[in-house]
Amino acid sequence: MVWIKQIFRSEKGSVLALVFIWFLILTTLGTSFLALAAFEGQHAVQQEQRALAFWRAEGGLNLALWRINHGSDTYATFSNDEVSVVYDSTALILSSTGVAGSAQCRLDVELYIDNPFNHILSYCTSIDVQGDLVISYCEGKGLSQYDNLPTVDLNYYYHIADYYYYGDQSFSDTLPDGIHFIDGEVEMKNGTSLNGTLIVTKGVTFKYGVTINAQLIPGTDIYYPAVICADTVQTEVDITGHSNLNIIGMVYSTGKVSFKNGSFLTGPIIANIVESQGDVEINDSGQTIYYHCPPGFSPYVDQDNNQKRVVRGSWQRN
Repeated sequence: MVWIKQIFRSEKGSVLALVFIWFLILTTLGTSFLALAAFEGQHAVQQEQRALAFWRAEGGLNLALWRINHGSDTYATFSNDEVSVVYDSTALILSSTGVAGSAQCRLDVELYIDNPFNHILSYCTSIDVQGDLVISYCEGKGLSQYDNLPTVDLNYYYHIADYYYYGDQSFSDTLPDGIHFIDGEVEMKNGTSLNGTLIVTKGVTFKYGVTINAQLIPGTDIYYPAVICADTVQTEVDITGHSNLNIIGMVYSTGKVSFKNGSFLTGPIIANIVESQGDVEINDSGQTIYYHCPPGFSPYVDQDNNQKRVVRGSWQRN
């Protein structure tokens, strides 16, 4: 019996030891799981804060860009508890730092000053399309609407013109190369062609296969406009194009441009109102050679509040 009791006591000690060991193991595992859960919870909070900081930085950029384009450039620099935005108007760099808890995210973008000459078609009031209008352009050179047109100094073109005409004119033959300034209304028809610039102060009508090719400014890579239709006080002066009109170069009108029946233009076209009837194509042929502000024009629609856009690919996260 003594031997049996000793065995029993020994087994009781082993069970107690096993229970104690399992208790230690379970306690360790429980503590580890709690620590892991706490870490995961903390990590989840940090991830959420980092994402929120990014969204706030992005929202700050969008708000700053809106402020720049609707008021003074100084309005782009601002800060609050969620975001701080700084605009470097010299380098045209917009920096936004979003804050959420202990997380911060900074985003930088480069801006450029946009203007109507950067687009294949820029207008103020409306575009009215009846028929098939096909527009093809280089990336980033699409349609754009502005509150006002850039202005042109007709005196500049008057003083550099090669040919002057006073009163209404009608042309139906090839014109000599150069800048033609007509103080009046013009009709060009029956295959008339011009390598140069046509400037008209009281409106122009093109009929039956007219061709105008803009010419380079000597010693530069900038083209003069193909057609300028305006007067000295910037009232509305219209352009109407019929039947196989072909214009290579910039077209500018303070009034309405109306293209019909087989017209082909390269753009940019800048006007108050744009109308298209029949088969009309505006195509820059994949070239950016005409997208420059020509001499004699104000480059921007509002010198104190120029339209600014983000340079594609400049978005950086720091």
